[in-house]
Amino acid sequence: MSVMQLKSELARLSAAQQHELAAYLGHLRALREPKLRREITRRNSSRSTRDWVSLERLKKHWRK
Repeated sequence: MSVMQLKSELARLSAAQQHELAAYLGHLRALREPKLRREITRRNSSRSTRDWVSLERLKKHWRK
């Protein structure tokens, strides 16, 4: 299956399925990139507000 065919099939998924797929792809990326995995772990474990991201900032990031 080509990437173009895959994209076409993925576009047909429901929003919930697309979100699940996006989460899974993020998981695979974190497995491939140890530096990213460490950064995510550090930020998730942090209690410091300097590591927090506002909901508005997150929404803006995902609109790009």
